[in-house]
Amino acid sequence: MERVKLGILGLGLAWERLHGPALARLQDKFEIVAVCDIDTEKAQSVAAFLNLPPDAAYSTHHRMLSHPNMEAVASLVPIGENFECAAAVIKSGKHLITEKPLAHTPEAARELVKLKDRAKTKMLVAENIRYEEENAIIKSLISDGHIGNPVYFIDNHVVEFKKEAETGGFAQTDWRQHPNFSGGVILDSGVHHVARMRYLFGDALSISAHGRSSSIEFSPYSCINALFTFDDGIAGHYSFFMTGKETQAPFVGLRIFGTQGEIFLEERECGFVNVSYRDGRPSEAIRYNPSQGYYHEFEDFYTAIRLGGRIDSTPEKALGDLETIFNLMESIKLNQVVKPTKNRSFERIPPHVSQVYMPRVAQNPVVSR
Repeated sequence: MERVKLGILGLGLAWERLHGPALARLQDKFEIVAVCDIDTEKAQSVAAFLNLPPDAAYSTHHRMLSHPNMEAVASLVPIGENFECAAAVIKSGKHLITEKPLAHTPEAARELVKLKDRAKTKMLVAENIRYEEENAIIKSLISDGHIGNPVYFIDNHVVEFKKEAETGGFAQTDWRQHPNFSGGVILDSGVHHVARMRYLFGDALSISAHGRSSSIEFSPYSCINALFTFDDGIAGHYSFFMTGKETQAPFVGLRIFGTQGEIFLEERECGFVNVSYRDGRPSEAIRYNPSQGYYHEFEDFYTAIRLGGRIDSTPEKALGDLETIFNLMESIKLNQVVKPTKNRSFERIPPHVSQVYMPRVAQNPVVSR
């Protein structure tokens, strides 16, 4: 089947560490025909690395969108530029895979959804959470009733933002250290956390959140804590500490308590989803391959374009994620419970679940470090 001719818009860390490696594994499905970055030297360097001619390297997205052979664009720009670039791609009639969040505000995101609805092109939001194997396994475990009915969860995230900046992590980028959008790292990282909760439990019914105010520029709060409620009586505690560090093991991570057992994911790179049961059955550790979401999302994008497949990470779901994170920040600001608008975004188990779900890989597992 013919490869999708793809243009890359934005050649920063997301390209270098996430999307570039994924596309290198998918050379049978995608042919990169153009690249674009405001840094012209970087654009020329990447073009040369990809064996593209010099005229396939662009400095503005407007010029790249005129490339004669390009049929799709991967937009990997900073959050503040998401709306402008995505809107331009949609209006050009090209297919689009764009980084999360969908836009810098819910209002801008709603406008993109309207633009997409009027277009005849495919659009996927690169929310890797919806394609990570561990989350697909957890969703399958819940759906299949392995722990009975889910009742309560703890979802704890701790990151030392300044340390990540100093050691070459994603926090080193200037636009993350000095954000020009609301919420800073809460929007940038917190939207992932919200996406996973919505992927597993559906739309939130209510949010009661509190934050520890901070003068740090990358976030209005150093720590946030929230109580979420979902359909079917599921309630849970979400916390995000962005100036801290886990000093004890195992990490709190994600723990989902059901009427018949518990699911535990220590952290996304640990390689095991742990399941324990209340009736004395042996615990299980289900093995998965970490950080495969970027690969799976491009597979989904290709299938949608070439085979007319259904996209899992739609703009509508991404809009729901964005609205929910803004609802959380509104709850903190107003010091009151916020009830989000129902987004009605249907979540389903992605096709690759059947490929990764391997129960009873290990008995009585020790948490993998």
